[in-house]
Amino acid sequence: MGPMIRQTIQQKKLSFWKVLIMIFATAFIMDITVKLFSRISPTIASVAGIISLLIAVGGCVLIIYRHIAYYNYKLIDDDLIMERVFGRANHLFLNLKLWELEAFYPYSEISSKGKKESVKIYKFVTGINHHQWYVGEFTRSGDQYRFIIEPSEELLRAIQSVRGEQ
Repeated sequence: MGPMIRQTIQQKKLSFWKVLIMIFATAFIMDITVKLFSRISPTIASVAGIISLLIAVGGCVLIIYRHIAYYNYKLIDDDLIMERVFGRANHLFLNLKLWELEAFYPYSEISSKGKKESVKIYKFVTGINHHQWYVGEFTRSGDQYRFIIEPSEELLRAIQSVRGEQ
């Protein structure tokens, strides 16, 4: 049995003050929307208020989801597994054999690799710290795929050793 490496990538925690600002901003935007549209008609103001509430709630849920969800990378023998975890639910997004990788390089080199048409891209990273990101490319059933991860030193060395790189 080969290496079993597991790594978790998490977003920084959402601060109490940011959540509080999101709540007050939502209430403020709804109040302004209702006041503006109430000049036209009370019915339109009610509809606009409900629509702005739904948009605000959707935006807040998206922001909170992005901060609560995190990624797991697993390398078991030569299987690289990437999943998104939200609460207790693990969603497998990508599972590939390392021999399927056609290229694996630092994210900073992506512009020199050229743009590929119709490439499906998976991002398993958080934040903007892209100088620690790596890009993997592979082909399945004639379709080209690219994934972006932020491997630990241990995971990076293991991937490179299986691929025969240094």
